[in-house]
Amino acid sequence: MRSPAVIVATVLAAFGAASALAQEVPVPKKRPDIEAPAAESAPPPAPPSIRRSACPALLAGHFKGKLAPPLSDGECGEHSPVEMEAVGKVQLSGKPTVNCAMATEFAAIIETAGALSREMLGTELRRIETGPGYECRHRNRGVTGKLSEHGYANAIDIVALELSDGRKVSVEKDWPHLPQKPKENSGEETENDDESVEADDAKRAPVAERASTPEANFLAKLHEAACKRFTTVLGPDANADHHAHFHFDLGCHGRDCTYLICE
Repeated sequence: MRSPAVIVATVLAAFGAASALAQEVPVPKKRPDIEAPAAESAPPPAPPSIRRSACPALLAGHFKGKLAPPLSDGECGEHSPVEMEAVGKVQLSGKPTVNCAMATEFAAIIETAGALSREMLGTELRRIETGPGYECRHRNRGVTGKLSEHGYANAIDIVALELSDGRKVSVEKDWPHLPQKPKENSGEETENDDESVEADDAKRAPVAERASTPEANFLAKLHEAACKRFTTVLGPDANADHHAHFHFDLGCHGRDCTYLICE
């Protein structure tokens, strides 16, 4: 059995060895702070996708044209506009850009116009002068007010129709315009003394009764036919803004969109 002195000596020796070992093992130094790499900026959100639709009347060949790029200008615009070039052999000078529904109805009324031209004027319809169709603006080109249906690619204007025999039927020149009467002169000079105003509504004769030429009768029949296809038909009888052209559109009138305007 070991003596106490031997045991103490053994313990001291072991403690010393452990201390020496602890001194020999290097203590790792604290690592300096490392800055984390800057986070990459998030990519901008993708623009919302625009779901476009084909136009059955274009695919079926009811008119010649092409699908146009989407339109967007403030409140104005149309996802799937079409550019019309011709209906059969009838060329459209303005190549109007409209929505599919408007293009479909306009193609149909041009076919009607062609039939009327053969029946009433004895010749083929060759070309129609139109406006551009789509145009972002207020009604009657006002500074304020409701947006025109042109701003939704939902309207077309007709200025004149050219025939194969060289004749040109003009809305401004050939429409049987309402009779006008001079303003009553109060004895005071005004800037409007030489202007005239339209006859009172109560004295208006139907357009068919006023038409006295083949061209006027043709325009009257075309106007009448258009009133059966469009929700809005405005001509020279409507107001001074339409003195020289027909305006057709498919705007919604009334609570259930069944009210029609034919003037």
